[in-house]
Amino acid sequence: MNDKWERLNPDDDVVHFHQEAFENLPRTQIVFQLLQEVKKIWAKHCTSSGSRVFGEGFECYVLIPGQQWRTGKIRIRLEFCPDETEIEDKQEDNRLDMIQESSPLDDLRQQLKEGKN
Repeated sequence: MNDKWERLNPDDDVVHFHQEAFENLPRTQIVFQLLQEVKKIWAKHCTSSGSRVFGEGFECYVLIPGQQWRTGKIRIRLEFCPDETEIEDKQEDNRLDMIQESSPLDDLRQQLKEGKN
């Protein structure tokens, strides 16, 4: 797996878990539905407000190695990190598509070859 995380679109993207990720929840859901279910679980088991954790966030301090303490907010989002093999396969497919696509100049090249012979 690589470290190229992509933020999921809550309204359009769909998630399917290979195995049950959350008890009593469907394995396939629109990201919006999954976020709603996670918020319910959060509200049931945590004292802090789910709307703040997933929305406007909580004020906090963050210390990143090599940097100074910074103030700001923290919130939870869903992100996806594709397997490297999928990325490599897609790039290879794109390269093959570019090689196999015909160029508008192919006919002209063929005519020039025939004219030389």
